[in-house]
Amino acid sequence: MVFDVLIVGGGVVGTAIFNKLVRIGKKVALIDKASDVATGASKANSGLVHSGYDPAPNSLKAKMNVRGSALFDALTKRLKVPFKRIGALVVGDDEKMIKNLYERGLQNGVKGLSILNRDEILKKVPNIADGNLVALYSKTAGVVSPYYLAISLADEGILNGGKVFLEEDLVNAEKEGEIFKITTKKNVFHAKNVVNSAGAGYNDVAKILGSETYPLSFRRGEYFVFGDTAPLNLKHTIFPLPTRLGKGVLVTPTIDGNYLVGPTSEDGDNITKTTYNGLNEIKAKASMILKNLNFKDAIREFSGVRVISGDDFIIEKSKKQAGVINLAGICSPGLSSAPAIAEYVTELLGYPLKEKEGLKELKDYTLLKNLPLKEQNAKIRENADYGEVVCKCEKITKGDIVDALNRPLKIRSVDGIKRRTNAGMGGCQGGFCFTKVVNLILKERKISYEEVLKENRGSFVALGNIREV
Repeated sequence: MVFDVLIVGGGVVGTAIFNKLVRIGKKVALIDKASDVATGASKANSGLVHSGYDPAPNSLKAKMNVRGSALFDALTKRLKVPFKRIGALVVGDDEKMIKNLYERGLQNGVKGLSILNRDEILKKVPNIADGNLVALYSKTAGVVSPYYLAISLADEGILNGGKVFLEEDLVNAEKEGEIFKITTKKNVFHAKNVVNSAGAGYNDVAKILGSETYPLSFRRGEYFVFGDTAPLNLKHTIFPLPTRLGKGVLVTPTIDGNYLVGPTSEDGDNITKTTYNGLNEIKAKASMILKNLNFKDAIREFSGVRVISGDDFIIEKSKKQAGVINLAGICSPGLSSAPAIAEYVTELLGYPLKEKEGLKELKDYTLLKNLPLKEQNAKIRENADYGEVVCKCEKITKGDIVDALNRPLKIRSVDGIKRRTNAGMGGCQGGFCFTKVVNLILKERKISYEEVLKENRGSFVALGNIREV
Protein backbone atom coordinates (compact mmCIF):
# COMPACT_ATOMS: atom_id res chain seq x y z
CA MET A 1 0.00 0.00 0.00
CA VAL A 2 1.11 3.52 -0.77
CA PHE A 3 -0.07 5.93 1.91
CA ASP A 4 -1.00 9.49 1.03
CA VAL A 5 0.78 10.63 4.19
CA LEU A 6 3.11 9.01 6.71
CA ILE A 7 3.36 10.85 10.04
CA VAL A 8 6.43 10.34 12.22
CA GLY A 9 5.63 11.04 15.86
CA GLY A 10 2.58 10.21 17.95
CA GLY A 11 2.31 13.14 20.33
CA VAL A 12 -0.83 15.23 20.59
CA VAL A 13 0.14 17.21 17.47
CA GLY A 14 1.00 14.12 15.41
CA THR A 15 -2.22 12.35 16.40
CA ALA A 16 -4.26 15.49 15.65
CA ILE A 17 -2.79 15.61 12.13
CA PHE A 18 -3.36 11.87 11.70
CA ASN A 19 -6.98 12.21 12.80
CA LYS A 20 -7.71 15.16 10.53
CA LEU A 21 -6.18 13.57 7.43
CA VAL A 22 -8.12 10.36 8.01
CA ARG A 23 -11.34 12.33 8.38
CA ILE A 24 -10.88 14.03 4.99
CA GLY A 25 -10.51 10.60 3.39
CA LYS A 26 -6.75 10.17 2.99
CA LYS A 27 -4.80 6.95 3.44
CA VAL A 28 -2.67 7.73 6.47
CA ALA A 29 -0.15 5.93 8.65
CA LEU A 30 1.41 7.15 11.90
CA ILE A 31 4.59 5.59 13.28
CA ASP A 32 6.18 6.11 16.69
CA LYS A 33 9.22 4.55 18.33
CA ALA A 34 7.42 4.21 21.67
CA SER A 35 4.97 1.52 22.80
CA ASP A 36 2.03 3.96 22.90
CA VAL A 37 1.13 7.40 21.66
CA ALA A 38 1.74 10.46 23.86
CA THR A 39 4.68 9.05 25.83
CA GLY A 40 6.95 12.09 25.35
CA ALA A 41 6.22 15.76 25.99
CA SER A 42 2.50 15.15 25.58
CA LYS A 43 2.25 13.01 28.70
CA ALA A 44 4.28 15.40 30.90
CA ASN A 45 2.22 18.45 30.13
CA SER A 46 0.24 20.88 32.28
CA GLY A 47 -2.90 20.00 30.34
CA LEU A 48 -3.83 23.65 29.85
CA VAL A 49 -5.72 24.97 26.85
CA HIS A 50 -4.48 28.53 26.69
CA SER A 51 -6.69 31.29 25.33
CA GLY A 52 -3.87 32.98 23.39
CA TYR A 53 -2.96 36.25 25.13
CA ASP A 54 0.71 35.28 25.62
CA PRO A 55 2.18 34.64 22.11
CA ALA A 56 3.56 37.53 20.06
CA PRO A 57 0.94 39.00 17.68
CA ASN A 58 1.00 37.63 14.13
CA SER A 59 3.23 34.71 15.13
CA LEU A 60 2.32 31.14 14.25
CA LYS A 61 2.00 30.50 17.97
CA ALA A 62 -0.65 33.21 18.30
CA LYS A 63 -2.60 32.16 15.21
CA MET A 64 -2.52 28.45 16.02
CA ASN A 65 -3.29 29.00 19.72
CA VAL A 66 -6.38 31.15 19.19
CA ARG A 67 -7.76 29.00 16.39
CA GLY A 68 -6.91 25.77 18.21
CA SER A 69 -8.60 26.87 21.42
CA ALA A 70 -11.75 27.72 19.47
CA LEU A 71 -11.84 24.18 18.06
CA PHE A 72 -11.56 22.41 21.41
CA ASP A 73 -15.22 22.38 22.41
CA ALA A 74 -16.46 20.61 19.29
CA LEU A 75 -13.42 18.31 19.07
CA THR A 76 -13.57 17.07 22.67
CA LYS A 77 -17.35 16.67 22.49
CA ARG A 78 -17.01 14.49 19.38
CA LEU A 79 -14.24 12.39 20.93
CA LYS A 80 -16.00 12.24 24.33
CA VAL A 81 -12.88 13.62 26.00
CA PRO A 82 -13.47 15.59 29.23
CA PHE A 83 -12.71 19.31 28.79
CA LYS A 84 -13.60 22.32 30.93
CA ARG A 85 -13.08 26.03 30.43
CA ILE A 86 -12.23 26.88 34.02
CA GLY A 87 -10.63 30.27 33.35
CA ALA A 88 -7.12 31.44 34.24
CA LEU A 89 -5.59 34.37 36.11
CA VAL A 90 -2.14 35.90 35.64
CA VAL A 91 -1.37 37.56 38.97
CA GLY A 92 1.28 39.98 40.21
CA ASP A 93 1.97 43.56 41.22
CA ASP A 94 2.99 45.01 37.84
CA GLU A 95 -0.10 46.71 36.43
CA LYS A 96 1.72 47.82 33.28
CA MET A 97 2.75 44.25 32.42
CA ILE A 98 -0.80 43.00 33.02
CA LYS A 99 -2.15 45.71 30.70
CA ASN A 100 0.40 44.74 28.05
CA LEU A 101 -0.77 41.12 28.21
CA TYR A 102 -4.37 42.31 27.98
CA GLU A 103 -3.62 44.43 24.90
CA ARG A 104 -1.67 41.59 23.31
CA GLY A 105 -4.60 39.26 23.88
CA LEU A 106 -6.99 41.69 22.22
CA GLN A 107 -4.62 42.03 19.28
CA ASN A 108 -4.53 38.22 18.96
CA GLY A 109 -8.33 38.09 18.92
CA VAL A 110 -8.84 36.53 22.36
CA LYS A 111 -12.32 36.88 23.83
CA GLY A 112 -13.30 37.06 27.49
CA LEU A 113 -10.31 39.02 28.86
CA SER A 114 -10.57 41.43 31.79
CA ILE A 115 -8.27 43.09 34.34
CA LEU A 116 -9.05 42.48 38.03
CA ASN A 117 -8.05 44.43 41.12
CA ARG A 118 -7.13 42.84 44.46
CA ASP A 119 -10.72 42.65 45.73
CA GLU A 120 -11.89 41.06 42.48
CA ILE A 121 -9.05 38.53 42.61
CA LEU A 122 -10.01 37.55 46.17
CA LYS A 123 -13.56 36.77 45.06
CA LYS A 124 -12.21 34.20 42.58
CA VAL A 125 -9.22 32.99 44.63
CA PRO A 126 -9.80 33.62 48.36
CA ASN A 127 -6.44 32.16 49.34
CA ILE A 128 -4.36 34.20 46.88
CA ALA A 129 -1.01 35.16 48.37
CA ASP A 130 -0.31 38.68 49.55
CA GLY A 131 1.35 40.97 47.04
CA ASN A 132 -0.80 39.90 44.08
CA LEU A 133 -2.56 43.19 43.50
CA VAL A 134 -3.69 42.95 39.90
CA ALA A 135 -4.57 40.15 37.50
CA LEU A 136 -5.43 39.37 33.92
CA TYR A 137 -8.46 37.09 33.87
CA SER A 138 -8.97 34.88 30.82
CA LYS A 139 -12.43 33.36 30.89
CA THR A 140 -11.88 30.90 28.01
CA ALA A 141 -8.78 29.10 29.33
CA GLY A 142 -9.40 25.41 29.93
CA VAL A 143 -8.04 22.08 31.10
CA VAL A 144 -7.88 18.72 29.33
CA SER A 145 -5.87 15.50 29.62
CA PRO A 146 -3.22 15.86 26.88
CA TYR A 147 -2.44 12.16 26.70
CA TYR A 148 -6.09 11.06 26.78
CA LEU A 149 -6.82 13.50 23.96
CA ALA A 150 -3.96 12.04 21.88
CA ILE A 151 -5.16 8.50 22.58
CA SER A 152 -8.69 9.36 21.49
CA LEU A 153 -7.48 11.14 18.35
CA ALA A 154 -5.50 8.02 17.42
CA ASP A 155 -8.37 5.66 18.28
CA GLU A 156 -10.90 7.55 16.16
CA GLY A 157 -8.43 7.69 13.28
CA ILE A 158 -7.88 3.93 13.43
CA LEU A 159 -11.63 3.35 13.62
CA ASN A 160 -11.99 5.23 10.33
CA GLY A 161 -9.23 3.45 8.43
CA GLY A 162 -5.97 5.04 9.58
CA LYS A 163 -3.03 2.87 10.62
CA VAL A 164 -0.86 3.35 13.71
CA PHE A 165 2.39 1.41 14.07
CA LEU A 166 4.20 1.44 17.41
CA GLU A 167 7.77 0.51 18.36
CA GLU A 168 8.98 1.57 14.92
CA ASP A 169 12.59 2.79 14.77
CA LEU A 170 13.25 4.82 11.62
CA VAL A 171 16.50 3.77 9.92
CA ASN A 172 16.34 4.95 6.30
CA ALA A 173 14.37 6.97 3.78
CA GLU A 174 14.75 7.23 0.03
CA LYS A 175 12.72 8.48 -2.90
CA GLU A 176 11.50 6.13 -5.61
CA GLY A 177 10.25 8.66 -8.12
CA GLU A 178 7.65 10.69 -6.22
CA ILE A 179 7.16 8.04 -3.53
CA PHE A 180 9.05 7.80 -0.26
CA LYS A 181 10.33 4.42 0.82
CA ILE A 182 10.58 4.61 4.60
CA THR A 183 12.39 1.77 6.31
CA THR A 184 12.18 0.96 10.00
CA LYS A 185 13.70 -1.95 11.90
CA LYS A 186 10.38 -3.80 11.54
CA ASN A 187 8.67 -2.61 8.35
CA VAL A 188 8.90 -0.79 5.04
CA PHE A 189 6.37 1.97 4.31
CA HIS A 190 5.62 3.76 1.06
CA ALA A 191 4.08 7.22 1.11
CA LYS A 192 3.56 10.24 -1.11
CA ASN A 193 4.21 12.68 1.74
CA VAL A 194 5.92 12.56 5.13
CA VAL A 195 5.16 14.76 8.16
CA ASN A 196 8.00 15.07 10.67
CA SER A 197 6.26 15.57 14.02
CA ALA A 198 8.89 13.75 16.05
CA GLY A 199 9.28 16.39 18.77
CA ALA A 200 12.59 15.91 20.56
CA GLY A 201 13.66 13.56 17.77
CA TYR A 202 12.91 16.05 14.99
CA ASN A 203 16.51 16.52 13.82
CA ASP A 204 17.24 12.78 13.85
CA VAL A 205 14.26 12.20 11.56
CA ALA A 206 15.10 15.23 9.39
CA LYS A 207 18.59 13.90 8.72
CA ILE A 208 17.16 10.58 7.55
CA LEU A 209 14.58 12.32 5.36
CA GLY A 210 17.10 14.78 3.91
CA SER A 211 15.08 17.79 5.07
CA GLU A 212 16.00 20.86 7.11
CA THR A 213 17.53 20.56 10.57
CA TYR A 214 17.32 23.36 13.13
CA PRO A 215 19.12 24.41 16.30
CA LEU A 216 16.93 22.90 19.02
CA SER A 217 17.26 23.22 22.76
CA PHE A 218 15.60 21.25 25.54
CA ARG A 219 13.90 22.78 28.56
CA ARG A 220 12.98 20.60 31.50
CA GLY A 221 10.02 21.33 33.74
CA GLU A 222 9.41 19.65 37.10
CA TYR A 223 6.01 19.34 38.79
CA PHE A 224 4.25 18.30 41.97
CA VAL A 225 0.92 16.48 41.78
CA PHE A 226 -1.53 17.00 44.64
CA GLY A 227 -4.32 14.53 45.30
CA ASP A 228 -7.99 15.42 44.95
CA THR A 229 -8.30 15.58 48.75
CA ALA A 230 -5.80 18.45 49.06
CA PRO A 231 -7.62 21.48 50.57
CA LEU A 232 -6.61 23.98 47.89
CA ASN A 233 -10.12 25.30 47.19
CA LEU A 234 -9.00 26.32 43.71
CA LYS A 235 -11.29 26.58 40.69
CA HIS A 236 -9.05 28.42 38.21
CA THR A 237 -5.53 28.16 36.81
CA ILE A 238 -3.20 30.70 38.46
CA PHE A 239 -0.07 31.96 36.69
CA PRO A 240 2.60 34.40 37.85
CA LEU A 241 3.77 37.10 35.47
CA PRO A 242 5.64 35.42 32.57
CA THR A 243 9.39 35.63 31.96
CA ARG A 244 11.58 34.90 28.94
CA LEU A 245 11.72 31.25 30.08
CA GLY A 246 7.97 30.75 29.95
CA LYS A 247 4.76 31.20 31.86
CA GLY A 248 6.31 30.37 35.21
CA VAL A 249 5.36 28.14 38.15
CA LEU A 250 1.57 27.80 38.06
CA VAL A 251 -1.06 26.15 40.20
CA THR A 252 -4.01 24.52 38.46
CA PRO A 253 -6.77 22.00 38.91
CA THR A 254 -6.55 19.11 36.45
CA ILE A 255 -9.42 17.66 34.46
CA ASP A 256 -9.24 14.57 36.70
CA GLY A 257 -9.73 16.52 39.93
CA ASN A 258 -6.12 16.68 41.13
CA TYR A 259 -3.86 19.74 41.23
CA LEU A 260 -0.59 20.47 39.44
CA VAL A 261 2.06 22.81 40.82
CA GLY A 262 4.98 23.70 38.55
CA PRO A 263 6.85 23.64 36.25
CA THR A 264 10.42 24.78 36.62
CA SER A 265 12.15 25.88 33.43
CA GLU A 266 15.73 24.69 33.09
CA ASP A 267 17.68 24.51 29.85
CA GLY A 268 19.65 21.29 29.44
CA ASP A 269 19.46 17.89 27.80
CA ASN A 270 16.56 15.64 26.86
CA ILE A 271 16.43 13.83 30.19
CA THR A 272 13.40 13.71 32.46
CA LYS A 273 14.28 13.81 36.13
CA THR A 274 13.23 15.57 39.29
CA THR A 275 15.82 17.35 41.40
CA TYR A 276 16.10 18.63 44.95
CA ASN A 277 16.78 22.16 43.75
CA GLY A 278 13.99 22.12 41.19
CA LEU A 279 11.34 20.93 43.62
CA ASN A 280 12.45 23.49 46.22
CA GLU A 281 12.21 26.20 43.56
CA ILE A 282 8.60 25.20 42.94
CA LYS A 283 7.82 25.36 46.64
CA ALA A 284 9.25 28.86 46.94
CA LYS A 285 7.58 30.27 43.84
CA ALA A 286 4.20 28.58 44.37
CA SER A 287 3.98 30.05 47.87
CA MET A 288 3.96 33.46 46.19
CA ILE A 289 0.71 32.47 44.45
CA LEU A 290 -1.33 30.61 47.07
CA LYS A 291 -1.25 30.77 50.87
CA ASN A 292 -2.39 27.29 51.80
CA LEU A 293 -0.02 25.07 49.82
CA ASN A 294 1.14 22.19 52.00
CA PHE A 295 3.53 20.04 50.00
CA LYS A 296 2.90 17.13 52.33
CA ASP A 297 -0.33 16.75 50.33
CA ALA A 298 1.67 16.01 47.16
CA ILE A 299 1.33 12.43 45.93
CA ARG A 300 3.87 12.48 43.11
CA GLU A 301 6.60 14.48 41.40
CA PHE A 302 7.46 14.23 37.71
CA SER A 303 9.15 16.14 34.94
CA GLY A 304 8.85 16.66 31.21
CA VAL A 305 11.06 18.13 28.50
CA ARG A 306 9.85 20.56 25.88
CA VAL A 307 11.72 21.41 22.68
CA ILE A 308 12.52 25.04 21.88
CA SER A 309 13.44 26.43 18.45
CA GLY A 310 13.63 30.22 18.58
CA ASP A 311 10.57 32.28 19.46
CA ASP A 312 8.01 30.61 17.22
CA PHE A 313 6.75 27.30 15.90
CA ILE A 314 8.30 25.97 12.70
CA ILE A 315 5.55 24.52 10.47
CA GLU A 316 6.53 24.48 6.82
CA LYS A 317 7.00 22.64 3.58
CA SER A 318 10.57 21.45 3.30
CA LYS A 319 12.58 23.33 0.69
CA LYS A 320 15.22 20.58 0.58
CA GLN A 321 12.96 17.55 0.21
CA ALA A 322 9.69 17.80 -1.71
CA GLY A 323 6.82 16.05 0.01
CA VAL A 324 8.09 16.62 3.57
CA ILE A 325 6.36 18.82 6.13
CA ASN A 326 8.54 20.05 9.00
CA LEU A 327 7.17 20.65 12.50
CA ALA A 328 9.85 21.78 14.95
CA GLY A 329 9.87 23.59 18.27
CA ILE A 330 6.23 22.84 19.03
CA CYS A 331 6.40 23.74 22.71
CA SER A 332 3.75 25.66 24.66
CA PRO A 333 1.07 26.40 23.46
CA GLY A 334 1.41 23.22 21.37
CA LEU A 335 -1.45 21.35 23.07
CA SER A 336 -3.80 24.32 22.65
CA SER A 337 -2.70 24.69 19.03
CA ALA A 338 -2.89 21.01 18.02
CA PRO A 339 -6.31 21.08 16.28
CA ALA A 340 -5.34 24.20 14.33
CA ILE A 341 -1.91 22.81 13.42
CA ALA A 342 -3.73 19.77 12.00
CA GLU A 343 -5.77 22.08 9.74
CA TYR A 344 -2.68 24.07 8.76
CA VAL A 345 -0.67 20.97 7.80
CA THR A 346 -3.64 19.63 5.83
CA GLU A 347 -3.65 22.84 3.79
CA LEU A 348 0.15 22.77 3.37
CA LEU A 349 -0.25 19.31 1.87
CA GLY A 350 -2.70 20.79 -0.63
CA TYR A 351 -5.80 19.03 0.70
CA PRO A 352 -9.23 20.58 1.36
CA LEU A 353 -10.43 20.67 4.98
CA LYS A 354 -13.88 19.28 4.22
CA GLU A 355 -14.42 15.94 5.91
CA LYS A 356 -15.97 12.92 4.26
CA GLU A 357 -19.40 11.62 5.15
CA GLY A 358 -20.20 8.39 7.01
CA LEU A 359 -17.37 8.60 9.54
CA LYS A 360 -17.58 6.20 12.46
CA GLU A 361 -18.12 7.58 15.94
CA LEU A 362 -15.74 6.66 18.74
CA LYS A 363 -17.29 4.66 21.55
CA ASP A 364 -17.94 6.44 24.84
CA TYR A 365 -15.26 5.23 27.27
CA THR A 366 -16.45 7.32 30.24
CA LEU A 367 -15.26 5.71 33.45
CA LEU A 368 -17.96 4.09 35.57
CA LYS A 369 -17.33 6.47 38.49
CA ASN A 370 -18.09 9.47 36.27
CA LEU A 371 -21.52 8.21 35.20
CA PRO A 372 -24.78 9.06 37.01
CA LEU A 373 -25.60 6.51 39.73
CA LYS A 374 -28.53 5.08 37.75
CA GLU A 375 -26.27 4.40 34.75
CA GLN A 376 -23.59 2.90 37.01
CA ASN A 377 -26.08 0.42 38.45
CA ALA A 378 -27.37 -0.47 34.98
CA LYS A 379 -23.82 -1.20 33.71
CA ILE A 380 -23.04 -3.36 36.75
CA ARG A 381 -26.23 -5.35 36.26
CA GLU A 382 -25.32 -5.84 32.60
CA ASN A 383 -21.66 -6.75 33.26
CA ALA A 384 -20.36 -7.73 36.70
CA ASP A 385 -16.84 -6.56 35.74
CA TYR A 386 -17.99 -3.00 36.45
CA GLY A 387 -18.79 -4.02 40.01
CA GLU A 388 -15.22 -5.21 40.70
CA VAL A 389 -12.95 -2.37 41.83
CA VAL A 390 -9.31 -2.80 40.80
CA CYS A 391 -7.88 0.61 41.74
CA LYS A 392 -9.37 1.64 45.08
CA CYS A 393 -7.75 5.10 45.18
CA GLU A 394 -9.26 6.17 41.84
CA LYS A 395 -12.29 3.82 41.96
CA ILE A 396 -11.40 2.18 38.65
CA THR A 397 -13.17 -1.09 37.86
CA LYS A 398 -12.20 -4.22 36.00
CA GLY A 399 -14.74 -3.23 33.34
CA ASP A 400 -13.01 0.14 32.84
CA ILE A 401 -9.65 -1.56 32.33
CA VAL A 402 -11.00 -4.24 29.99
CA ASP A 403 -12.61 -1.47 27.93
CA ALA A 404 -9.28 0.34 27.74
CA LEU A 405 -7.51 -2.81 26.56
CA ASN A 406 -10.04 -3.23 23.77
CA ARG A 407 -9.87 0.28 22.38
CA PRO A 408 -8.78 0.50 18.71
CA LEU A 409 -5.12 1.21 19.57
CA LYS A 410 -3.84 -1.94 21.27
CA ILE A 411 -1.23 -1.46 24.00
CA ARG A 412 0.54 -3.76 26.47
CA SER A 413 1.85 -1.41 29.15
CA VAL A 414 0.73 -0.64 32.68
CA ASP A 415 1.29 3.07 32.09
CA GLY A 416 -0.84 2.84 28.95
CA ILE A 417 -3.70 1.63 31.14
CA LYS A 418 -2.95 4.42 33.62
CA ARG A 419 -3.31 7.04 30.88
CA ARG A 420 -6.60 5.57 29.70
CA THR A 421 -8.25 4.91 33.07
CA ASN A 422 -6.27 6.71 35.86
CA ALA A 423 -5.62 3.32 37.52
CA GLY A 424 -2.47 3.86 39.60
CA MET A 425 -2.76 7.66 39.73
CA GLY A 426 -4.11 7.87 43.27
CA GLY A 427 -2.49 8.22 46.66
CA CYS A 428 -0.80 4.80 46.65
CA GLN A 429 0.51 5.32 43.08
CA GLY A 430 -0.37 1.80 41.99
CA GLY A 431 0.92 0.05 45.09
CA PHE A 432 -2.23 -2.03 45.41
CA CYS A 433 -3.50 -2.32 41.83
CA PHE A 434 -0.30 -2.79 39.80
CA THR A 435 -0.36 -6.60 39.83
CA LYS A 436 -4.08 -6.71 39.09
CA VAL A 437 -3.60 -4.46 36.07
CA VAL A 438 -0.73 -6.65 34.83
CA ASN A 439 -2.91 -9.75 35.09
CA LEU A 440 -5.69 -8.09 33.11
CA ILE A 441 -3.20 -7.15 30.38
CA LEU A 442 -2.02 -10.76 30.28
CA LYS A 443 -5.56 -12.05 29.89
CA GLU A 444 -6.87 -9.54 27.35
CA ARG A 445 -3.72 -9.30 25.21
CA LYS A 446 -3.07 -13.03 25.43
CA ILE A 447 0.66 -12.47 25.95
CA SER A 448 3.21 -13.81 28.40
CA TYR A 449 4.17 -12.10 31.64
CA GLU A 450 7.56 -11.24 30.13
CA GLU A 451 5.88 -9.26 27.33
CA VAL A 452 4.00 -6.87 29.62
CA LEU A 453 5.65 -3.45 29.86
CA LYS A 454 5.69 -0.78 32.52
CA GLU A 455 5.97 1.86 29.76
CA ASN A 456 8.20 1.46 26.70
CA ARG A 457 10.40 -1.32 25.37
CA GLY A 458 12.87 -2.55 27.97
CA SER A 459 10.65 -1.64 30.92
CA PHE A 460 9.46 -5.21 31.47
CA VAL A 461 7.52 -5.90 34.65
CA ALA A 462 9.09 -9.38 34.82
CA LEU A 463 12.12 -11.04 33.24
CA GLY A 464 11.08 -14.63 33.84
CA ASN A 465 9.30 -17.07 36.11
CA ILE A 466 11.34 -17.69 39.25
CA ARG A 467 9.83 -21.18 39.56
CA GLU A 468 11.41 -22.12 36.24
CA VAL A 469 14.91 -20.92 37.13
